[in-house]
Amino acid sequence: MIQDIAPHVFHNEYTPRPLKDTDAIVCFDGNKILMNISAGEEKAMFPQLSDFTPQQQEQIFQYDQIQYLFAIDEIGYMFVPMDVIGEITNEALQFLHIQKVRQQTENVVGHAMMVSHHLNTWMTNHRFCGRCGSPTVPHEKERAMHCKQCGNIVYPTISPAVAVAVVDPKNDRILLAKGLGEFRKFALIAGFVEIGETVEDCVRREVMEEVGLNVGKIHYFKSQPWGLTGIEMMGFFAELEGDDTVTIQETELAEARWFHRSELQEDNTFSLSFTLIDTFRRGEYVDWLK
Repeated sequence: MIQDIAPHVFHNEYTPRPLKDTDAIVCFDGNKILMNISAGEEKAMFPQLSDFTPQQQEQIFQYDQIQYLFAIDEIGYMFVPMDVIGEITNEALQFLHIQKVRQQTENVVGHAMMVSHHLNTWMTNHRFCGRCGSPTVPHEKERAMHCKQCGNIVYPTISPAVAVAVVDPKNDRILLAKGLGEFRKFALIAGFVEIGETVEDCVRREVMEEVGLNVGKIHYFKSQPWGLTGIEMMGFFAELEGDDTVTIQETELAEARWFHRSELQEDNTFSLSFTLIDTFRRGEYVDWLK
């Protein structure tokens, strides 16, 4: 999955420090992120100070609110607003859509981009205090936004969600669904954990709501942070219990049906959902049902 970046090491402990020449500059323009594409878009990298003009480097250094985000190995990822950098004159620096970056680059770049996007969205959404309305500032000691007017502290928002591979082990089948929209493809049942419910109850509810099926045994698989939508996705295999008739929730799905394992083709495993599907395709799912 995209967060699997070994031998690189992701450090999410909050250890803010001054900007170094070797650090990565993180700059967003909406859903686009500034990248160095001198080696081609498929090998896009985060820019460093040396990629900018001397004047821009001076502007970045003089900006006293550079925000440390995290580190990978010894490289810090430092957030700098677009208006601080100004006009980009280096043709190797381009704003690329985050969906394009994550699909084309190696995992270490994709994962850094996803986490950066998550944090940028959170900081943008919490520029003002939800309690008193005053402007917030980055906390000096924690990864948090701080209101100095009333003392309110807001930490990064992470929403728990589930991805469910509903399987029929007796017939070697998996239930896949296609969402509404022109470019949707068959994937797993998924949804957010609601207030007051356990993750297991969420699995059962989402499956019943979206495809009208009951599941019995639920087997935890793996989890994945997904910075594009700010969620922590938890993956499960869930065994069909009772009738296998599919009744779709038409406001959520365009189609859902059972697939025999022999019908599935190899796909990318960037996401938890498709890693679950590929584990089923390879027949390895039976090990998770024990």
